[in-house]
Amino acid sequence: TNSYSDDNGHGTHVAGIISARNDGIGLVGVAPGVQLYAVKALNQNGVGNLTDILEGLDWAINNGMDIINLSLGSEEDSLTLQQMVDRAYDEGILVVASAGNSQDGIPLSINTVNYPAKYDSVIAVAAIDSANTRGSFSSVGDEVEVAAPGVNIISTYVKADGTEGYAMT
Repeated sequence: TNSYSDDNGHGTHVAGIISARNDGIGLVGVAPGVQLYAVKALNQNGVGNLTDILEGLDWAINNGMDIINLSLGSEEDSLTLQQMVDRAYDEGILVVASAGNSQDGIPLSINTVNYPAKYDSVIAVAAIDSANTRGSFSSVGDEVEVAAPGVNIISTYVKADGTEGYAMT
């Protein structure tokens, strides 16, 4: 697509957690004054290919982003992906990625952290709930560096019909 508009909802949800401004109606993000850029690499189903992700990363690097958030992951390692996130890191960009949502029903002794979160140049983030307990789905492994609220979070959302509002995910 040529549009950076969110046709999946997840990007808007994450953007609201980060940057929602106090308008007296909804919620306030953790950094309401930040400048966010939507770099769309996945389709309306949250699916994409490595080339699209690499192009998004390249755009973010070439346009001087300070932080790259990758709310995506794969069980497959890729030297090309590692080289791209390493390049971002080498250029002083903080790269943050979801550790993954792969732990449900899998013993905690088994590392399920996804790529790119598994790379040393990326901060791997796991999900916790309001009781500071790991979300049952949230991947575990030595690469996890921080846990943040990620269970039943209310934030901005674009619904399937294109209307804006709030949702809990």
